[in-house]
Amino acid sequence: MFDTGDPVVLTVLGAASAAATVARAWIRHRTAIRLEQERTRRVLGALTGATRQGRAEVVRACAELEAKAARPGNSRRDAGR
Repeated sequence: MFDTGDPVVLTVLGAASAAATVARAWIRHRTAIRLEQERTRRVLGALTGATRQGRAEVVRACAELEAKAARPGNSRRDAGR
């Protein structure tokens, strides 16, 4: 098997672990950015044609819909169960 005391093996394993950690953090970061862009796009689309007085209600309604969708059991994956 592998000699885990070998400095080269330890270096390679450490580098692989660090690279995996960085990749996971980057994916979480990019996912959060993408979700926020989608939220912004939906709200802007909903605001199209809204009166100045009605904008607050539209934003509030969008926030309520997103809150309901974020609850456990409300994902599309759960719809078929």
